[in-house]
Amino acid sequence: MPKLKTKVKLLDEAAVLPARAHESDTGYDLTFIGVHKISGDVVFFKTGLSLEPPTGYYFEVVPRSSISKLPLSMANSVGVIDEHYRGEVLVPVRVHHKYEGFNSPSDSYAGGLVNIFGSRPQTITAVANLILKEKPKMFQAILRKRNNCDFVVEEVSDTERGDGGFGSTD
Repeated sequence: MPKLKTKVKLLDEAAVLPARAHESDTGYDLTFIGVHKISGDVVFFKTGLSLEPPTGYYFEVVPRSSISKLPLSMANSVGVIDEHYRGEVLVPVRVHHKYEGFNSPSDSYAGGLVNIFGSRPQTITAVANLILKEKPKMFQAILRKRNNCDFVVEEVSDTERGDGGFGSTD
């Protein structure tokens, strides 16, 4: 099967092309090169990349499974890079910590906000800097085919589950 070509613009000399560890991997690992901004407990990491998915495709930016080992998650669950978006790929990462009333990236907490990479950074800024230093592979871009549909207003068919709601199958 021929490989699709994706155009990439390097927006920064530190940018790293997305890559797979193995030919059979689905996701292309993203490398963080800096911080775009910090808002509360969310750090928006820069990749230094602008992607142009092939016509009819888009990229999903999602966490790698190894993120479950860290006190972090993707703030918006999944990111979508549409085929006509040309801005920098930013990844919003939420830092999970126990302190309520967190207001500023520079708020300092004795004992640290989280235990990450064997360290206990005291601020969100320090957590972000440690992530940039360690350069873990935490997020990936997955190429997906875009499917289009037309919505038709009419009755939907009945099923055994019906309108049971979340968790109704268990």
